[in-house]
This record gives sequence, structure tokens and C-alpha cells, in this order.
Amino acid sequence: MKTILNIISVLVVGAGLVLSSTATAQALRDVSNYNNMQGDVALLGYDPVSYFKEGGEKPTLGDKSIALNYMGINYHFANLKNLETFKLNANKYEPTYGGYCAYAMAKGAKITIDPLVYTIHGNRAHFFVSKRAKAFFDADVMGFEKLADGFWKMISGEEPRL
Repeated sequence: MKTILNIISVLVVGAGLVLSSTATAQALRDVSNYNNMQGDVALLGYDPVSYFKEGGEKPTLGDKSIALNYMGINYHFANLKNLETFKLNANKYEPTYGGYCAYAMAKGAKITIDPLVYTIHGNRAHFFVSKRAKAFFDADVMGFEKLADGFWKMISGEEPRL
């Protein structure tokens, strides 16, 4: 019985540490570095999961009634399934570089995006200001990711999404 109580105590303390570190991460996130373009909604209201295979691989406007504020950033979702999918792995579905143009970020600038111009590279959703910026970035995705990751870390203090 004592062993079971010890195990429960360890689990409770461990859960507390996880919740504490999550709260700290939320407190440390500076949302002023994020591109909340329209009415404080990311991606102009497009569903961040819709860009990925599990969300249909087609940018879809989210429904205002299916919304989530994740660490200070508001997202809309096309359906409840996408909302739940986002909650399971928000780091994957949030746009890279705070929702700013990935090519501009690689060049050391924060420029707003067109949510219909994007590249999915692995688990990362990169957005661009124009098709031209996307073409430049796509010509050397790995190289531009490295540059953009460095600038994002410098301005936000956050590790890049992987």
C-alpha cells in the first residue's frame, strides 16, 4: 500500500511540474511578435489544421464559433475535429515564425502573409507574402529555414517549430 501511495505522490508532483512549466511557457510567450492579422485572429481566420493532410490539405476558413485562444493567439477551426487535432499537437499546426512570411523572416524582416500562399515542409507550415517569395524560399527550403529559425529565435526568444 505504501508503494502505491509513493507512486501516486510521484505522479501528482510530476503532473504539477508539467502544469507549472506549461504556465511558465505561456507567461514567457511574447504575443507582440505574432502576426494576428485580422481582429486578433491568426491566419486571417483560416483553420491551421486544414493545411495538413489530416485536415484535408486545403486551406479552409475557420468558423468563428469554433475558436481557441492558444497561448495568447486566437485561431478559428473549420470543424471540431480540427480543433481537437490542434489541441493534441499545437506546435505542429501553428504557423512558423509567428505567422509572418518565412522568406522575409530569413532576410531578417517581419512581413504579413497571404494565407493562401504557403509551403508545408515536414511538420512545418511556412506562409508567404507572395508567390514570388514562396518560389525563392522553396528553391532552398533547408537553407532559408535555418536563416529564418535564427532570426525568429533572436526576435522572439522562442525555439522554432519543428
